Amino acid sequence: FFFFFNDTATTEIYTLSLHDALPISKGVSMYANYVWSKTLSNIESSFEGENSGPLDYYNLRLEKTPASYDIPHMFKAYAQYDLPFGKGKAFGSNVSGWVNGLIGGWSISGIVNYFSGAPLGFGGATAPLANGWNGGQRPDVAPGNLKASTWDRNNFNFAQITAPENTYINKSLVTDPGTLRLGNSAMRYTSIRGFGTVMEDAGILKNIRFNERMRAQIRAELLNIFNRHQFSGIQTSVTNPQFGQVTNVTGNRSVQLGARFEF
Repeated sequence: FFFFFNDTATTEIYTLSLHDALPISKGVSMYANYVWSKTLSNIESSFEGENSGPLDYYNLRLEKTPASYDIPHMFKAYAQYDLPFGKGKAFGSNVSGWVNGLIGGWSISGIVNYFSGAPLGFGGATAPLANGWNGGQRPDVAPGNLKASTWDRNNFNFAQITAPENTYINKSLVTDPGTLRLGNSAMRYTSIRGFGTVMEDAGILKNIRFNERMRAQIRAELLNIFNRHQFSGIQTSVTNPQFGQVTNVTGNRSVQLGARFEF
């Protein structure tokens, strides 16, 4: 568990990390790491200009919420398997020469990354005073499920970003308080988060040894092997015409080829 305090901010970080590594056994090597954490803060940065103004400069407790980088669950794993073919292996242990050079020295590997999304907060509310107001302002948020009941990632409309099926936030619960009063929303909410990370990579490589001093390696890496799309760009400004919409989609499969010669 870690705690950090300074004169202008209070940040509390609770972290539980579990990891294990399995050494190479019959050509298998694995590593996995899981982190469960919670990060609370009343300010985002020690630089004043990088923070939005609080509702009440004399009561920063109102600003204490999960930080924008609060990621409660994070899992990473890596595995590599040396294929059992070639000289000294389970299959073809007695081969030599060009046959061993062809079937030996191959390895396959995989990496997975699974992260939770970060909490969302709402902004863009009208300033309570047209002139002379130097504090922050936030929208009003009514009780209820902040995530739109109609959201279904399988129905996302790629052709029209403002389509109703692309609405992620329950817009009926978040409103602009208007002038002459402050909004009641918190800085951020754990009940509605952005989209997490789901990513799998795979690789295949071959080591070629010419002698004790010279060897080569060829490899192919398939990044985002399942071609998963990552939704992002959720519009959280209550006065923006696209408020509540998912406005961006990223992610595509890519292949990298490489070769290396060592001497």
